[in-house]
Amino acid sequence: MTVDEQVRIIVLNDGDHLEAVVRRFEQGWRVYFVLGDNLLGKSVVLKTSLSPHPLPWSNHGSALNAKAEVDCSTAGSFSYEFYVDGSPTRNGCGYFLVDPSLSINGSPLPLDSVVGQTHLAKLLGPLSEWKDRLRVSKESGYNMIHLTPIHSLGISNSSYSIKSHHELNETLNEKDRSVSFDEVTSLVNEMEKEWEMLTVQDVVWNHAAKNAPWLQEHPESAYNCENSPHLRPAYIVDRALHHFGREIGEGKWSDRGIPVCVDREEHIGSIAHSLRHSILPSLRLAEFFQCDVERSVHEFERIAKGGPSSDSLDEVLPLVQDEQYRRRGCTVDMQRTARIFNRTRGDASDESHRVHLCTESFRGHLLHLNGEGERKAQSIIDDIVGACCGHIRYERVDGGGPRKGIVTEKEPLLTDYFLHEFEEGNGWEEEEKNAFDEKRAKFLMAFNGWVMSHDPLKNFALSDSEVYLRRQLVCWGDSVKLNYGDRPDDSSFLWRYMQEYTEKCARIFHGVRIDNAHGTPIHVAEYLLAAARKIRPNLFVFAELFTGSEQLDNLFVNRLGITSLIREAQAAHDSHEQGRLVYRYGGDVVGAMVQKRIRLSAPSVAHAFFLDQSHDNPSPVQIRSVHDLLPTAAMITMASCAVGSTRGYDEVVPHAIHVVDETRLYARWAEGETNEESGLIGARRVLNQLHAKLAKEGFDQVFVDQMSPDVVGITRHNAVTHESVVVVSHTAFNKDAIDRDGRVNLRWIPICGVLEEILFEMEVKEERVEEKEDAERLLGWKSYRVETREHLSPCDDLFEMWRWREYGNMAVGALVRTMQPTSMRLRVTWLGSTTLDAALAPLTLQDMNAVLFKCEGEERESTEGRGGYHIPKHGTPVYCGLQGLIPILHHIRLNNDLGHPLCGNLRDGCWLVDYVHQRMRRYERLTELADKTSSLFAPLYSIPFFLRPAYFEALYAYLYRRVKVATLEKMDSSLLSADSLEQSLALSSVSLSGHVPNAGLPPLSDKIKMKDVFPSSLSAGSPHFSTGIWRNWGRDTFIAIFGCYLALRRYEDAKATILAYAGTLRHGLIPNLLAEGKSPRYNCRDAVWFWLYAVVRYVREAPGGVEILKAPVRRLYPLDSSSFGDGSEREEELRETMREAVERHWKGIEFRERNSGRGIDEHMRERGFDVSIRVDRETGLMHGGNEFNCGTWMDKMGSSEKAGNKGLPATPRDGAPVELQGLAYTVLSEMQKWSEKGVIEGKEIEGGDASISYDEWAKLIEKSFEREFYVDEETQGPHVNRRRILKDTVGSSAGYTDFQLRCNFPIALAVAPRLVSPIKAWAALDTARDALMGPLGMKTLDPSDWAYHGDYNNDDDGCDRATAKGWNYHQGPEWLWVAAYYLQARLAVAKELGGEKMEEARREVLSRLGAYRIALNRSPWRSLPELTNADGKHCAHSCEAQAWSVGCLLEVCQTLRGWSIPQRSNVGGESDEDEEEEGDNVIPRIMARPRFVFTRYLDAHSERKR
Repeated sequence: MTVDEQVRIIVLNDGDHLEAVVRRFEQGWRVYFVLGDNLLGKSVVLKTSLSPHPLPWSNHGSALNAKAEVDCSTAGSFSYEFYVDGSPTRNGCGYFLVDPSLSINGSPLPLDSVVGQTHLAKLLGPLSEWKDRLRVSKESGYNMIHLTPIHSLGISNSSYSIKSHHELNETLNEKDRSVSFDEVTSLVNEMEKEWEMLTVQDVVWNHAAKNAPWLQEHPESAYNCENSPHLRPAYIVDRALHHFGREIGEGKWSDRGIPVCVDREEHIGSIAHSLRHSILPSLRLAEFFQCDVERSVHEFERIAKGGPSSDSLDEVLPLVQDEQYRRRGCTVDMQRTARIFNRTRGDASDESHRVHLCTESFRGHLLHLNGEGERKAQSIIDDIVGACCGHIRYERVDGGGPRKGIVTEKEPLLTDYFLHEFEEGNGWEEEEKNAFDEKRAKFLMAFNGWVMSHDPLKNFALSDSEVYLRRQLVCWGDSVKLNYGDRPDDSSFLWRYMQEYTEKCARIFHGVRIDNAHGTPIHVAEYLLAAARKIRPNLFVFAELFTGSEQLDNLFVNRLGITSLIREAQAAHDSHEQGRLVYRYGGDVVGAMVQKRIRLSAPSVAHAFFLDQSHDNPSPVQIRSVHDLLPTAAMITMASCAVGSTRGYDEVVPHAIHVVDETRLYARWAEGETNEESGLIGARRVLNQLHAKLAKEGFDQVFVDQMSPDVVGITRHNAVTHESVVVVSHTAFNKDAIDRDGRVNLRWIPICGVLEEILFEMEVKEERVEEKEDAERLLGWKSYRVETREHLSPCDDLFEMWRWREYGNMAVGALVRTMQPTSMRLRVTWLGSTTLDAALAPLTLQDMNAVLFKCEGEERESTEGRGGYHIPKHGTPVYCGLQGLIPILHHIRLNNDLGHPLCGNLRDGCWLVDYVHQRMRRYERLTELADKTSSLFAPLYSIPFFLRPAYFEALYAYLYRRVKVATLEKMDSSLLSADSLEQSLALSSVSLSGHVPNAGLPPLSDKIKMKDVFPSSLSAGSPHFSTGIWRNWGRDTFIAIFGCYLALRRYEDAKATILAYAGTLRHGLIPNLLAEGKSPRYNCRDAVWFWLYAVVRYVREAPGGVEILKAPVRRLYPLDSSSFGDGSEREEELRETMREAVERHWKGIEFRERNSGRGIDEHMRERGFDVSIRVDRETGLMHGGNEFNCGTWMDKMGSSEKAGNKGLPATPRDGAPVELQGLAYTVLSEMQKWSEKGVIEGKEIEGGDASISYDEWAKLIEKSFEREFYVDEETQGPHVNRRRILKDTVGSSAGYTDFQLRCNFPIALAVAPRLVSPIKAWAALDTARDALMGPLGMKTLDPSDWAYHGDYNNDDDGCDRATAKGWNYHQGPEWLWVAAYYLQARLAVAKELGGEKMEEARREVLSRLGAYRIALNRSPWRSLPELTNADGKHCAHSCEAQAWSVGCLLEVCQTLRGWSIPQRSNVGGESDEDEEEEGDNVIPRIMARPRFVFTRYLDAHSERKR
């Protein structure tokens, strides 16, 4: 991969069917497919239209990093689809488009630099005269000529009604000879070579001229009354209407209020009356939807006489439509009829009477069904009358219509829907026979047209449509609709004929416009375009769609690989809307964020071919004013997309040049016809050259200013050179409100720099000249021309705002706004990575905590009350360090949200720039980094204010990336190759580990040497537990330490933490609430065992870890009676402290908390302060606690007097908690090994009345655990609610609480998986998964339990005891750390089982990780919360960043990273949003190191993403 290679990432998510999402790429780019969060852990087969084989997945060391790659080497449309876990149906799909690479004479022509002009080919004259007429385009500065079909036209002379697709139109021929396609090819090549112009042409696939000879030879190529018999009733209606119109023209209906000249509303009323009551009823349309009652009854009676049906059926019998649509040809299914009507009748006197009754019942039903036919026919008549009257009203009555006047053969009342080449009969009755005549029916061909509001994906000529019958077609009476069928075999001649035609067009022209694209069967267009692209791979394909839906537009764009969609300025009703279209259809906003070259592929708007006027719409002279031609042309010029016009616009032809009726030829480039003085020609050349220049030179940022109701200023900006071009257009939409002498005040256009040059000023000048239409040539008005002044010198003053104070209504100004090349162009004072790395090298992870993080409370404690940066109208980021702004900047960059308050603050001043480096100076060790940061940000003080947000984000992201990489390296260099989730969790762990004054660890022995002056402590969670006595909790610390320290190789921090807490051991316990060791509280039974387990893990995992057992511990409380600082301190080795803790438990622990009472707990009752622990000598299980205290992590104490729960723990968990037994077993087993190796002294634990070895105690637990805790299918008792679980406790005072299904037993299985047989353990985990697992966390109580309440609200001051003051903290809410232990348990037990269970467990764990990645990326803390409410709902009272949530999941990730199962090639992982956001590669490790590259920005907003 090259440094500049662009990569776009498509994320696959189960259920994403994205057929209507446009993704545009360029040749040379690369596409990465990655798995979305709901596909992790699943087998995914990905297929694309590029290859018949599935794409291979590459894992790069982690399933979360897996990707499949595609190189964009060929232009066109490419589909993808994927299948999950062997599903036979696709689980998702989509498309991506690769734009063609256009070139002129070998030089690239960017799509956005295309400037095209449309010509009706029939008006160019003989081929030898084409260059004279096309030279007008060349001299006008166009670089693309668009031609209507050059092929032989039909009888109507419409440019789109082709008689022969393989012959040239006769207008191209010379007087003495015919010309060839080769000569056209030569001319196209000549214009490219000499004029540097490309040529494109329309292709017409959907219809052919009604006089096309090949249709008579191959009538099967059309929809006719033979191959489409459902059209027969429509043909009969068509002939009846034809004769009715002819008779009106002959005056035969004048006596009934319908004159020959139909031009008044009452005439239409008379026509409607005649149609409804005379013409249409006479057709007896109902007969086509009815049956022959007597014939059907006769057949039924014959069947009925054979006896009643033995298998009766009770349902409504429908009519079966006659496929040939004969009158009364409908039938019924006689077998079903017999079962429904031929049955035993209790009211029949005999068999004959029964047959009669059944027959009459059947007859009555048939009459009812025929009545339905009558009602349907009436509905059809109503539609026909409405459609016909609407058509007539538009053509003959409405002021906006053509007002055709007298009904004649040339101007019939209604357009025929069918080709009728036979001699007219005496009426429709006679001609009806043609529809059923096998020799004639195939020549009765349906014409084409369009249907208002019709689904373009449905063929309106098929039998499931009644468009022709109900006269809903806006019919083109000169063109027959072509019938391709579903595949080439259905109409082999037509497919072959059109393929050859298409291939010939592709050989001649550089591109094609698909005529009637929305009406062309999409599968046909796909097939023919594929053939064309084989001839010309970089074929430019454009089209105009009238689907009425952007989603449908996108579907056509995707399936056909349409390069550009035609968009029209004439769709705008005022200048504001026209300006919006300029912005929407191309370019990024000025000052847009600098995007990463590797990033998510976001939905895009289809590329536009933006026209000021299309060739089949009225001229702006007709619908706006002649004065608007120039300003609109100038506005379109400034659109950052392909633009164009139609011939006649620039010459001020005052009307649309009709594609059917016009026969005059275009003017030549010559004096007296058209030259640079004509109309807009000279001005257009300047505008077109500007448009091409802006695109080629990278002016791809756009901003539109509405300066007044009629005046629009448009800026195009180059994000690299920082030059801007501004065009101001004074539009004139209303021809009746042209103020030639007025002046308008304009709002300011905010741009900075030096106005170097006025490129041009243009103004429409009007002269009094008598205008006459030329009979032979298309010449525009001569009374209007444009006066252009170019290259004017402005003043050299530097100014911030620019404003025209007086601006004539008729003037159009175009100015260039160029930044001062030396002082104003952004020059990044490049800080090479080595320079920044040198400043980062001496910093510790504690320093990195200060650089990146520090929540508001931590910052104020650490910096004498100084907090974070307040963003006006937004607030203060959650972190004061660099990480705080990253989520905000990520949102701004992805959405190009330059209206965000942060961007406004940056535009207003450099206060935030100052804050970033000045904050670093608050910390003594960050001074050098602050200096480097100040230098890096120096250019931001001098660049234009509107560019400051973009370049602040770019520089900030670079700084952040360097700090992030350095941070990961300081923990564990292998993290640089870890997956994005693990990296994000590792960074989050840094946010939770640092030094905060007044919240430190207890003092360590002087013999312990550390890099930091003060050891770091682990905050239990932010923001609630980040400072003061609430920061450090023994239990939280040693649950989190495995992931936050040990997994990240932060062994020094882990060691210091273990030793610091060891120094506070008292009563054989470590504190729950540490309080710097000065006033700790010893009210928990589990913290000490997590601490002991942490020592075990440290010894196992740290290099030379066993040495910690001899490390000095500074015992602050060597005696239970010791007080802090009373002089009783002593030092001992850690192994001695551990031994004491274990022995105290074996002996039993019984004490009352120091200072018990309201001083340490205002809610606890007296007995709650009594702490007791004992070991059952028979089972080895540790019991403890009472119903008034809560000695484990489920420690919510009731505090509501109103609700009656004050002083009552919601979850006392007295007895033997399940997780403590698992921890104890593992610790004791490991200490036995140490004892055997002589690492610790002694093998026995002194127990007062009895001593025991570590091994003996461990074996007691091992022997009793499954028996005491596992609830199998046979377990009986009043408290049993679920089976195949492990009890939560044994021997609780309440009894029933032992059997409650809670989330604690997976902890025991994770640390000691062999305590239960693997099969039983697996079953218990299945139960826990099904009952307890939420999206992120694990329910703390079975939802089927009476005490379950899943939503935690600590502010609840209600009267419900169960929830008041958050009493249900552990009675349902879903905690994340225990969910992580469940995943660890699943992996641990799977290893015991082996085989398929290992793969099953791996996939289950993988499938869970996506939700955590989403949570991390969505959280402004970029961390994981403490808990969620039921079903993963956000809990406002939870810590947003919780140490044990992060640490435990980090441990899962590390376990999975080391999993020994080989990674399957069809399992992948999605890049996480956080990676892209933080500035690293979106897929980690695609690049060895992050690079800082200013690239061309591609908008991330939903309207224009690429």
